[in-house]
Amino acid sequence: MERVEELVAGAGSPALRGLLHGPPATGTVVHAGREAVYAELGDGRIDRIVGVLARGAVHVPCGIATALTVLPEVAVGAPVTAGDGVLRIGPLTVGVGRLVPFAAPALDPGAAGRLAVVPADLGPARDQLPESALTLLADGDPAAVPALVGRGDGLTPVGDDVLCGWLVAARAAGRDTGAIARTVEVHLHRTTGLSATLLRHAAAGEAIAPFRAVLAAADAAAVGVLLAVGHTSGAGMLLGAHLALFPVSQSPSINEALEGSTR
Repeated sequence: MERVEELVAGAGSPALRGLLHGPPATGTVVHAGREAVYAELGDGRIDRIVGVLARGAVHVPCGIATALTVLPEVAVGAPVTAGDGVLRIGPLTVGVGRLVPFAAPALDPGAAGRLAVVPADLGPARDQLPESALTLLADGDPAAVPALVGRGDGLTPVGDDVLCGWLVAARAAGRDTGAIARTVEVHLHRTTGLSATLLRHAAAGEAIAPFRAVLAAADAAAVGVLLAVGHTSGAGMLLGAHLALFPVSQSPSINEALEGSTR
């Protein structure tokens, strides 16, 4: 008997839905876990990472969030196809049934001031990065980028997390992010495929919900949720936001982080 394909409906961005409804693309699984599976798709022009996420995973802009408690086992290197509105990855056939916006809105004029005084331990992110690069980034100097892209371990190195936070927060605050974004694009070959994809989303002003919540609420509760994301990802993004939103002298958290101290 012919196997009936079961579609798992998920939530994702309009761009991701458009990708699935666009020209067919093929790729392979590059990371496989029970909460997240990521695949690299190539269309001959640009390679990109797309993911399928279980219910407990952080919903990144390039991922399709599902209601599945855990994902089925998938091997790294397994083939993946996208087209006809779905992503076929291992035993899963996933579509984007609900659209989710990831763009951070323009920053409230008082948000930066409120965020500056929220206690936050940024040391775990700062300790892995050169102080000189962080100082340059605070000034919006693209010379910071080569020292940060790909710096650190994991699927999203902490240097990339800092750049993501800076790009999204600076854009939300109305700063010119063009020079940093262009320099990041030139250096994407130095980092992981997932991190490169997320940096491109950040350059477009898109970020995970906990980071958008920090920009919107600028309170301790939102900061606590963000700091719980990953090993150092949340701290890295928050450090990037601090560097983007106010001078180093106005932020106790940045001062302590740049001095290598922790709370």
